[in-house]
Amino acid sequence: MTEPVLEQEQIDQLIEAIDQGQVPTQPDALLSARNAVLLDLSDPTWSHDRIIRRPLPVLNLVFDRLGPSIQVTLTKTLRSPVRVEGISVELQKFGEFRRQLKGARTLFEMIRLDPLAGISMLVLAPTMTYALIDALMGGLGIADIPEGREISDIEIRLLSKVHLDLLRDFENAWRSWFPLRVEHMRTDRDNQVMSSIPEGEVCYVGTIRLAGDVLPVSPIYFVLPYTSLEPLLEATSARAGDREVDANWRANLQLNVLEVEATARAILADTSLSAARVRSLRAGDIIELDRRCDEDIDIRVEGELIFRGRVGQSHSKYAIRISERRQIERSLTDRTAGQALLRKGLISREQLAVVQLDERLNRKSLLDSIVNRGWLERRVLENALGL
Repeated sequence: MTEPVLEQEQIDQLIEAIDQGQVPTQPDALLSARNAVLLDLSDPTWSHDRIIRRPLPVLNLVFDRLGPSIQVTLTKTLRSPVRVEGISVELQKFGEFRRQLKGARTLFEMIRLDPLAGISMLVLAPTMTYALIDALMGGLGIADIPEGREISDIEIRLLSKVHLDLLRDFENAWRSWFPLRVEHMRTDRDNQVMSSIPEGEVCYVGTIRLAGDVLPVSPIYFVLPYTSLEPLLEATSARAGDREVDANWRANLQLNVLEVEATARAILADTSLSAARVRSLRAGDIIELDRRCDEDIDIRVEGELIFRGRVGQSHSKYAIRISERRQIERSLTDRTAGQALLRKGLISREQLAVVQLDERLNRKSLLDSIVNRGWLERRVLENALGL
């Protein structure tokens, strides 16, 4: 069906109507006609709702468990009852979080969540910081914030044990869902933290508000960059804990893998020639190779050395007789070793998720990651896998 074409008389009428102002041609008129809506891309609400759509429900469970643990830890440190007033987890840009602190003298405890990438942080409100300093100095744990004075290096050293206790509670709170290892890196002051996390970085901010008999409501913050926790979206999903694999899916996967074509290359020999020799070569010259004619040659499949064989002839074509099958490289066995160790009961599903994530993010082999974490000895792993 062809598009209708205006006749010359209709074109003249349209031009005359435009000249007389009967047809709006200004940009404002066109925008209003299309019901355009102005969007402010710098609005944090807009960016959070549309850029990040995948929640991490496990964080709420982690902080629900973390709250009572921190309550016990701080009660022992302050030597007076401390109670949890509220717990929340929300998404914020790091710059907005810093502005919420309103320039208060705050310490940022920089931490790393192994095997995740990136830097996270623990932040205590000034009232909590000075209450802890007073209690550690033999006082009653009263939050007396001095005017015009920064926290001294000695006070930072006093607080270090408390910070480590809080980080241990944070690590234990993760253990049931994903056994992270929390590593304390350093303590930054407010004017130093800018180089650690960009202002525009979107973070999960977990807030635990605590209060006591002499302690006003004081929040403790855990700031976790979204990009750092993103790998956990799959690892902690509901399907990640499924133990049964559909038999039809397994059969189809095996069939599809067996039908995949792989490139095999037989490397006849290698040798080195000087640039002068290469320049002087002419048709008919002979290049002597390092391998003898009765030696086996390497056969690589997709770049991996898999076979060795002897060059020959079959049906008037060059051929290779396989004489040896090489042991597959460790990088290939790692793809199935985790499932084998899981079936044998040597590691848990949560531990498998950790080492697989470590392998993907930090390029560590699965077996090395298990040994470095002290879960199993290498000898036990190699015996279990028949290596």
